[in-house]
Amino acid sequence: MLTDPQFDRTRRLASLLAGIELVERHRELLSRRSRRLGIRDAAGLDTLLGAAEAGDAQARRTFLSLLTTKFTEFFRHPAHFAIAAAHARGVVARAGRARLWSAAAATGEEPYSLAIAIVEAFGNCEPPVEVVATDIDREALAVAERGEYAEAAVRAPGPERRARYFEACGEPGRCRITDTIRRLVTIRPLNLIDAEWPVEGPFDVIFCRNVLMYLEAGRRAEAVRRMASLLAPDGLFMLDPVEDPGATGALFAASAPGVFSRRPAARLRLGCSGAAEGRF
Repeated sequence: MLTDPQFDRTRRLASLLAGIELVERHRELLSRRSRRLGIRDAAGLDTLLGAAEAGDAQARRTFLSLLTTKFTEFFRHPAHFAIAAAHARGVVARAGRARLWSAAAATGEEPYSLAIAIVEAFGNCEPPVEVVATDIDREALAVAERGEYAEAAVRAPGPERRARYFEACGEPGRCRITDTIRRLVTIRPLNLIDAEWPVEGPFDVIFCRNVLMYLEAGRRAEAVRRMASLLAPDGLFMLDPVEDPGATGALFAASAPGVFSRRPAARLRLGCSGAAEGRF
C-alpha cells in the first residue's frame, strides 16, 4: 500500500503530467499496478517517483502507465461504431473524404473497430476515410502499432469478422489485424495536457470514451472545448453512454446515448490549458 507521502507525491505528479485527479479509492489500485510493474517495495516506488519528479523521460512513461487502464475491447458499445460509420459515409458523399479521431485509443481495439465498421459501411477495402488514434500511454500504443491480440480478445467482433479482418501471426493463441484495416489507422502519442496537439482538424467524428470522468474539472472542460473546436460543423462527439459533456454541454446536442452533435452556432472559447487522458 502506498504511504501517505507516496500517495501525495503520486497525486501531484498525476495532476502535473496528465491532468488526472486521484482520490483515496485509487490508492489500492495504484499499489496493485505497481506490483504488476515489478515494483515490490516502498523503496522501488520512491525511486520511480524521484526519477519522474526529476524529469526522467522513461520514469515518467512508467509512471503514466500506472495511471492508465488498458482495459478495452473490440466493438465496445457496438451502436457507436455503426453511427460513426454511417456519418462518415454521409460526409464522404458530400465532401469526398472523412476523418475520425479515437482520442483514447489504448491498445488499439477502438480505432480498429472503427476501421472495420467503415470498411463494411462503404463495402470496399479502400474507403476515403482516415482514423487517427492517439493515447498518452506509449506502451499501449506500441501494442496498437503491432496490432496483435490474444484469440480471446477478438471474439467480440464475431466469427465472420474474425475470419475476414484477422490473420495468424505465428504465435499460438494470437492473431493480427489485417493490413486492410491497419492502413486506415494512423497512430501517434498525444497528451491532452500539452499546449500543442499533434493532430489537426476538422474531424467528422471524435471518440473520447471513458476519459473525461477522471480529469480535474477545469482540464476536463478545456479538453472538451478544444476537441469541439476540432470538430466539423456537423461533427459527432462520442462518449460512453453513461457520460455527458458536463459544464461544456452547451456546445453539443444529444442525439443518442453517448452521441452528441456539435451545435453549429456554438462559440468555442479556448484557454491556454489542456487536459490529459486517463482511465481508471
